Amino acid sequence: MGLVREGFSKGLFMAYLIPFCGIGLVVVGAILVPRIRNKFSDIFSIGDLVGGEKSHNHKLVRLAIGLSSLMFFGALTVAMSYAGGELVNNVFGFSKIWSIIIVTTVVILYSYFGGIRATIQTDAIQFVHFIILIPILALLVLSDEGFYWNEYMKVTLAKTTTEFNTNPTVAVLGISLLWLFSATGLDAGGFGRFLAAKNNKVARNATIAAGAFLLVWLTSMIFIGSIGYYLYPDLENNDQVLLYIASEHFPGILYGIFIIAMIGVVMSSQDTILNAGSIIFSEDIMGALRPMTEKQKLISAKLYTVLMGVVCIILASYMSSILDVVMVVTEYYIPVMIPVIIFSILKKNCYWQSALISMLVGLISYIVWQHFLSAIMPELFAALILSTLSYLISDYIIIKKIANTV
Repeated sequence: MGLVREGFSKGLFMAYLIPFCGIGLVVVGAILVPRIRNKFSDIFSIGDLVGGEKSHNHKLVRLAIGLSSLMFFGALTVAMSYAGGELVNNVFGFSKIWSIIIVTTVVILYSYFGGIRATIQTDAIQFVHFIILIPILALLVLSDEGFYWNEYMKVTLAKTTTEFNTNPTVAVLGISLLWLFSATGLDAGGFGRFLAAKNNKVARNATIAAGAFLLVWLTSMIFIGSIGYYLYPDLENNDQVLLYIASEHFPGILYGIFIIAMIGVVMSSQDTILNAGSIIFSEDIMGALRPMTEKQKLISAKLYTVLMGVVCIILASYMSSILDVVMVVTEYYIPVMIPVIIFSILKKNCYWQSALISMLVGLISYIVWQHFLSAIMPELFAALILSTLSYLISDYIIIKKIANTV
């Protein structure tokens, strides 16, 4: 929904940048997924991966990773509540707040009693719906009697060129970098899927295939949005553009299936995020603070699910854009989390001090660079470099101290 809106408002500008999203996942699948499975086959959470015995091995690291991940997934959960509310509002005409309450309550119940297996199974069903319905929608808009390719290209290229001229090169590089790291699967939800696969080959191939599909899929959303602007230039620019285009081109029964699939995808995505967040809360935050039995962890996970649902209803009612929220929280997540996650996967000997310093430098440098130096270099690029360098420098100092002691 957010990307169709991007195509509607910016032409094909994002179509040149969004493929980096799929490329990032392909690289992770080819290089890191087999390593993750070989090294961390028995972990339960992202805190185990970064702060567990096989990596940095410290409760402070586990807690820092847990808090950072929980804020990330919390924001995504709120965004999904908003998206679901938009769909229910469009179909049934309920008010914004009641639409959000309805969809979030259903997801809470589903997540409370479901689990990761149910989530993966429903994701697969909805994937089948969309791999059929989206290409059909693209063909239908292309065959619209008011669509003329030459005119469309003239309008869209003008809009795209304007967007490139408006954004400085630094900003374009920053957006490209953001997309490259935004869907790598290097988060709690991604690790759960990597480890749930049957074997290394399946995990690797599935991740690469997902990246390739993501590249085509997201570009298609931009394309549909740009055609929507050409056909309906007076349409209000909001997250319901996709739903309007679908309602205009799908026959009644297909539109009904499309909407059901859309609601299902949002609910299933939110369920995935809630499940990941509940594991982070019980394993990496509560579990790091004090020893807990498996039953206590389960209770705390379910409590988090309910409380997060209430928070979602409150915060989602104030939102106005899905994609903006997702991108903002992802920008903060990347420099804080990605370097320490990669080092946890690749390094044999890890030091917890390096992880904490790297995370702190990543957060501070991103904020400082964003406010004062973003015209020189994209803040995300600068924060990633500084976070990585601080980790390596800390490692060097620690290793040197150990060598001198010996």
